Amino acid sequence: MKLLLDANISWRIIKIIENTFPNCLHSKDIDSAQPAKDNEIWKFAKNNNFTILTHDEDFEKLLLLNGVPPKVIILKTFNQNTKQLAQTLIDKKAIIESFILNNELMILEIY
Repeated sequence: MKLLLDANISWRIIKIIENTFPNCLHSKDIDSAQPAKDNEIWKFAKNNNFTILTHDEDFEKLLLLNGVPPKVIILKTFNQNTKQLAQTLIDKKAIIESFILNNELMILEIY
């Protein structure tokens, strides 16, 4: 389960969730000018089989324009700090896994 975290999510979260979500990567670590633009993140995720994890609804528009892959998970978890957000993701692991494995789904919103 490969998640690519958008720039609007702290890179520090990877250390907390890496046991639950191995192979996570932050957009700061991809080969592009930083901060990486949405289109660059999209292209990297598509070419490397990642699911994008973001707070940014612009990825929903890219998804509607371009289709899948990649899939997109939009976090609607307002006012959560990094530890709280990490725990939300860990708690939702089964839902996230199911979403990624289901070829009929393109977008997942997590509250």
